[in-house]
Amino acid sequence: MITIFFVPGMFGSTVEFVLRAFTDKFNRVDTGGLVLSDGSMHSFQKAFHPCTIDSIIPAAMTDIITPIYPFKTHHFPEILQAFYDNELVDQAVILYADSLRAAELNLLFQYHKIAFGKKKNLGLDIFCNGNAHNIINWNQNYTHWNQMQPWELREWFSLFYVPWVQEWVESQHQVPDTFLKVHNTDMLYDTKNTCRRIFKFFNLTETGDLDSFVSDWTEKQQYIVDEFNLLDQICKHTVDNTNFTWHQVNIIAEAIVQQRLRALGYEIRCDGLNAFPTDSKTLYSKLERC
Repeated sequence: MITIFFVPGMFGSTVEFVLRAFTDKFNRVDTGGLVLSDGSMHSFQKAFHPCTIDSIIPAAMTDIITPIYPFKTHHFPEILQAFYDNELVDQAVILYADSLRAAELNLLFQYHKIAFGKKKNLGLDIFCNGNAHNIINWNQNYTHWNQMQPWELREWFSLFYVPWVQEWVESQHQVPDTFLKVHNTDMLYDTKNTCRRIFKFFNLTETGDLDSFVSDWTEKQQYIVDEFNLLDQICKHTVDNTNFTWHQVNIIAEAIVQQRLRALGYEIRCDGLNAFPTDSKTLYSKLERC
């Protein structure tokens, strides 16, 4: 049995797919046309994908288990202990973010593949659900995040996500040394070698045309990588007050810009700023020193 703990958006479906499609051990899957245009592998059905403590025991034992973390009501150490208690950890991989920047990159993957993906379209609930106790602080009449104005939602998320994503970073320190630890950025930027490192860890023989799959998969991740790199340019040109324009980005990307500017010592005068600027001069005019 193989158990792969991963954060949604952090390539768990891809890892299970390549294990099945390009090694000699597991049930085979069709290797044709499975990378969707949004870069996701959500056309591929994972064998056993528990998302709650109550659902971790499969009806029939499966060869690959892919739990997400955290669960809605449980954090990673509790999830890991539950898997050990139920003897569901034999050989295991942990997919994690190795830094805040890597976690921010994963937020964008979640937005494009899960919140508004081709197969999954769960909306902003994946970022906001369960936080009514924070959201009503903006307005006592609010009962749901979707009642917030865009500037309020952006400001809230820019403050909220930094402590929230720390669980994705800290998980690497909460597993034993017997786990294979895989950075999300290694899987993204060094895909073929990372897949082969996973194969070697499980003592599997590679089969099939992994190279062609990796080429197709990598190409379809590029639009998110480009957006991620754009956020650096937005922050740099804004702080330098040099001319730079960009196309409108999504509200999660805008919140990342707001947080990064805060980390550089600048707050955005965001009250009422429902339409986020798309040029550095305008955004600079909205800044004030923290």
